[in-house]
Amino acid sequence: MSIIGTNVNGYNILDFIDSGGFGSVFKAQKDGELYAIKIFREDYVLKEFREKGDNNRIKREIDIMKSVNHPNLIKYVDDFKADSMGVTSYFLVMEFAHGITLRKILQSKLLDEKTLKKIFSQILYGIENLHNINGDDENKGIIHRDLKPENIIVGDNNSVKILDYGISKIIDFTSITSTGDVMGSPLYMSPEQITDSKHIDKRSDLYTLGVIFYEMLTGKLPYEFSSLPELYDKIKSSQPIPPRRWNNLINNKLENIIVKLLEKQPYKRFPNINLLIDELEQDIKVSKKEVFDLTPRFYHRVWNEKKVLETFIKNYKEKLFVEFPANHQNLKNIVKMIGSDQFVTIIDPATMRLAYPAQQDVKGLQALPYSPPKFEVITPSYLEKNHKKQEYVQQVLEEQLKLGADILISPYHYIHNSNVPATQRRNPVAEWFDLDVKLLKESLDYKFSKPDLINKPLYAGICLNGNSLLDPKYQLDILNLFSAFDCDGYFIYVDCIDNKSNKSVLFHYISTLRDLQSNTGKPVIAGRLNSIGIGLLCAGIAGFSSGAARFDSFYENLYKEESESYNLYERYYVPKLLGTVSVDKRSPVKLNVINETFGSCDCLYCNRKNYIQMIESQNNKLHFLESIYNEINVVKSIEPIKRINYFIQRIDEAISNYKKLREIFKPNDYQHLYNWREVFVELNK
Repeated sequence: MSIIGTNVNGYNILDFIDSGGFGSVFKAQKDGELYAIKIFREDYVLKEFREKGDNNRIKREIDIMKSVNHPNLIKYVDDFKADSMGVTSYFLVMEFAHGITLRKILQSKLLDEKTLKKIFSQILYGIENLHNINGDDENKGIIHRDLKPENIIVGDNNSVKILDYGISKIIDFTSITSTGDVMGSPLYMSPEQITDSKHIDKRSDLYTLGVIFYEMLTGKLPYEFSSLPELYDKIKSSQPIPPRRWNNLINNKLENIIVKLLEKQPYKRFPNINLLIDELEQDIKVSKKEVFDLTPRFYHRVWNEKKVLETFIKNYKEKLFVEFPANHQNLKNIVKMIGSDQFVTIIDPATMRLAYPAQQDVKGLQALPYSPPKFEVITPSYLEKNHKKQEYVQQVLEEQLKLGADILISPYHYIHNSNVPATQRRNPVAEWFDLDVKLLKESLDYKFSKPDLINKPLYAGICLNGNSLLDPKYQLDILNLFSAFDCDGYFIYVDCIDNKSNKSVLFHYISTLRDLQSNTGKPVIAGRLNSIGIGLLCAGIAGFSSGAARFDSFYENLYKEESESYNLYERYYVPKLLGTVSVDKRSPVKLNVINETFGSCDCLYCNRKNYIQMIESQNNKLHFLESIYNEINVVKSIEPIKRINYFIQRIDEAISNYKKLREIFKPNDYQHLYNWREVFVELNK
C-alpha cells in the first residue's frame, strides 16, 4: 500500500520525489502550500529517540537546521513522529523548491561563464551561511557532507536553493554507517571523507565545491574511472585531469581556483569559504582577505638585559621584536621597557615548563597564576575537565596581556613529553596533542569573546619532536589540523634543531614550517634556533627567535634540569663563519686568531676595542644584535626567489673561512655547514 493520497499530521501526500538509504522524499500539501517531506526509516532514526529520548543528536541537529534562514538554503518547516500505514516513522518537513536540479541543467547544456558564475556564487553564499551557523557542538557551523548537483535546485532567473544540508549528519548518527560504509556521494567526496567520513571539517565541502565547479565549467568530472574502487583510489592519490583539457576557453583564474579546491590535503585548499568567495569575486569587489606581514624578522629572547636594550635602541630606530619568558615577570624594568611602542612583544607563557617536576624549584614559574599546586605538574589528566581548560586559557592569556604582549600565544606543551611512557591502553602523545588543540580552540573563543581583544593577533603555540616530522602522515596531520584554525600565525618549537641535527630531520622541519606558512599566508615563527634561523628566513619563514650572543636550541632535557651551571665561555658571533664561536673569557685565543686572519670586527660596539672588551657580556650582546639585524637587512634586500641561493653562498664562504683557521678548528667543528648546504640545495629545487 502506498502512502500517496494519505494525510499525515495535516499534510496531504501528493507524489513521490526520490528515495535513498535513509528513506523516501514526497511532495505534500497543507493549507494550499507545497512542501517536501522526508520520511526516515524507523531503524535508522528512532533508535536514537528510544535510547536517549528527545535530547538526542538527531534532535539537536534538527534544532540547528531550524536556525537556517538564507535565500539559497531550503527552509525547515516542521518535524514529528507519526504512524503511517501501521509503521512509526520520523517526518522532516521542508520548504518545496520550485525549479530543476543542477544535474538536469548540466545534462542538457554547457553553461556560459556569466550564468555559471551567478549560479555558483549563490551555491557559495548558501554554504557560507551553513559554515557560519552556530551549532550545538564546539565547532561553529554545519558541514553539508553530501553536496552534489542533485541537491541543488535552480529556479526562475537562475536562483539557487540547496537541499539536504544536515541530513547526512543525521544519517551519520544512525546505524546506516555502523557497518563502516562511506557516507556521501562518491563522485563528489573529498579524499579525507573517503578515508574517515566521521572526522572531516568544512574544507571537505570546499573539495566537493571544486568538483561541482569543475563539472559546471567542463561538463566532465575530474577523473576517468571504470569502477568505484578505482574512483576512490584516484580521488585519494591521482591528480585531476586539467579542466582546460575539456574546455580550452576556460578562464585561467577560474581554473586556478578549481585546482586549489581539488588539492588532496585540506591545508592546501582555501582555509575557509569566505576566502574562496573573495577570490572568485575579486573582479567585482575588493577582497576582504587579510594579508599578513611575512617580512623577515628576528625575535630577541630577552632576559635580564635592560642596559643592553637601552643602549641598542639609541642607535636602532626600527621596532625590535622580542620574546620574553613569563616566568621572569619580576624583572619589572624590563617588562615596562618591552611594553613600549619601540617593541613588538611576544610573551612566552612558559606553559611547556609546567609539565616537568623541575618547575617546582623555579620561583618565577611557581608565581604564575596558572602554575599547578605544589608537587603537581601540568598533564592532560590535570586539565581533563573543560572548565579547567577554560580557566587555564584565561589565566595564560591574561598574564600575557598584563606583561605587555602585542601578540598572544595559545598555551602549548611538548607533545612528545617523555615523562609518561606509552602503554597498550594509553597514547600520551595523542593526549598532549588533543589537549593543545583544544587549548588553541579555547584561546580563540576567549579572544573573540572580548571586544578589546578581537584585533589582537593570536598565534598557535606548537611544540614537537623533530624526528616525528619524518613521518609523512604525521607531517600532514600537523599541516591539515593547524591550518584549519582562525589564528593569526604560528609560534613553533621543535626539539634538537642545532648543529648536530640530522639532515633528514632538518629538511622535513624546514619543509613543514614553509608549507604551513605558504599555504595559510600566516607568519610562522621558529623558536630558539642557532644561525640556521637565517637560512629559514631565506627559505621564506617569517621569523625565528634566539637569545643574544647565545644562539640556542630547544631540547626537552632543558626543562627537566633544575639549573644551568655557570661556564667561563662567551658565544661570540662571527658573520664570516655563519655562527657563534665559544671564547674563553679569561684568554680569548680563538678570537685573537680569527681577528688576525679576517680583521677585527668594526661594528659600532667592537670597533677599536681589545679582545677582552669585545667579549665582555654586555658588549658581546650588543655586537650580536647589530650583527644579526645586519644579516636580516641583507636578506630583506634580496629578491625572495634568490634568497636560498644567497644562503648557500654564505655557507660556502663560511666553509672556506673555517679551512683558513685550521689551527683552532677541526673539520668536525663545521661539518654542520656541509649538512646545511645539502638541505638548502634540496629545498631550492
